[in-house]
Amino acid sequence: MLLLLVLSCLGASSAWAQGQSLGLTVAPVGAFMLTGTPKGRLIGYAAEVGWVYRRADALAEVGGHVATSQLLTTATPLAVRFTPLRDSWVRPYLGLGASLLVPHVPSAVRPVTSPSSLLVGAEVSGGVGVELRQGFFLATEARYQSFSTGGDPLSGERQALGSAFVGLGLHL
Repeated sequence: MLLLLVLSCLGASSAWAQGQSLGLTVAPVGAFMLTGTPKGRLIGYAAEVGWVYRRADALAEVGGHVATSQLLTTATPLAVRFTPLRDSWVRPYLGLGASLLVPHVPSAVRPVTSPSSLLVGAEVSGGVGVELRQGFFLATEARYQSFSTGGDPLSGERQALGSAFVGLGLHL
């Protein structure tokens, strides 16, 4: 049994080296605008940690992020990104995913009618990755997220969050 586990790990590591990539991004420069709050629009600075997994010559990749500010934290555990230029050194993409929002300050969001303060929503994102030397890349991303405040993810009571980030990534 142990031998099978070791052989599968060796096979997976050689397959990983043959055209698969996991990238981690740290984006300390970011801004957000939350609309539909009791105070109107909220604008602030944010930081983000993201990840992306892709295969060589693929039209799609998967990724996710966690972004936080003084007022809120958002997370998109899994988003599908479409990359029309495949393995170019400049890789624009468009993505779709499901998002979560946790407010740090209750007055930052519209009163939630569900028992949990966790808001569920959808995300549309776009960005560009520019390959640099030795496994590093520059990452820029803008996203629009729409969160339900009615307890039901399909509720018409919503808040919108727009954000943009610039960061540096590393292929592992």
